[in-house]
Amino acid sequence: MLKLIVLTLSLAQLTACVTTSETKAKKREGAANILYSDVPIVHQTSGRSIMREISRDSWVQIRNATKSEHTRLYAALGAAEWDVAISDARAYLQLHPRDEVGLTVLSLGLAMKHNYSLAAYYAKLLEESHPGNPEVYNIQGLAIMNKPGPTVDDYKEAMKNFQTAFDSSSQQVASGMNLAHLQLEMGNAQASRDTFMAVRERCNCTEASLGYGIALTRTQEFAKAESVFQDVLKKEPHSTYARYYLALVAKYGRNDNQAAMKQLTALLDDTTVQNVDMQRKANFLLRRIQAQVYGKPKEAIAAEKPEPKQKPNNKAPVPQAPVNPQGADIEQVIDAE
Repeated sequence: MLKLIVLTLSLAQLTACVTTSETKAKKREGAANILYSDVPIVHQTSGRSIMREISRDSWVQIRNATKSEHTRLYAALGAAEWDVAISDARAYLQLHPRDEVGLTVLSLGLAMKHNYSLAAYYAKLLEESHPGNPEVYNIQGLAIMNKPGPTVDDYKEAMKNFQTAFDSSSQQVASGMNLAHLQLEMGNAQASRDTFMAVRERCNCTEASLGYGIALTRTQEFAKAESVFQDVLKKEPHSTYARYYLALVAKYGRNDNQAAMKQLTALLDDTTVQNVDMQRKANFLLRRIQAQVYGKPKEAIAAEKPEPKQKPNNKAPVPQAPVNPQGADIEQVIDAE
């Protein structure tokens, strides 16, 4: 299960990301030659997707027009053509052994092909030749996570690598996402929430906001989570993930079945949605809520809308326990019903 958590949790592939610029510090002897504030951030990977600031089609155009070999290598990554990136990087490294961009692109291309052991090998060469390249630690973290039979200690070691990568450059985003998701899966919701928050400060990425919202549901901060998902929906009106998690928060955070059904119905009625898996999950949850609601007496159905808040008084009933058990994942609550 943990092997599959990197940028899963129902998150879409990155299509755009805006990062803060990096303060240029004095380079130590043997440090990496790449100035990470000046190059495309396609040198970052989640193991499932490549971070890129512009669209795939734009990268194809850049690759066809550029005269720079380094830019052409990066463009193959930006265009999500992993085999081309690997082949071009190998050819370039034959002429320019241990070139930093060549080794970076090769290790990333291999990671995207899920050949993590070989990706880690070239990442090690990259670190030996160009100390300080932050993606080295990100790739090593992915390699540790995805090796056969990983243990809890392996996941802790992977988190250390992701943390090192994230701390080494203000442009690092993917390593922060990897760290936050792994923290979430390891049960440290507060740390995950804080890491996602730090990622959001660097990157105006929908995926960072979705991850932050999910972490907030784990820490029982439902009002904040709902606000985050609403913000995502304003930016991306067809976001299936934002609508689905808004439905979960409404149902299991506020016990508002009507609001949950409204979000799920809107998701299923959206003709632009092509995510079959999310449609299936939304349909399953909608049917479950409808069965709970319409299986009650008629007078109970009308009372499904939340009652207005009342001022506390001496006769006020004792508050009930939260609908969602403390620290539980609201999707796990669904499975447990």
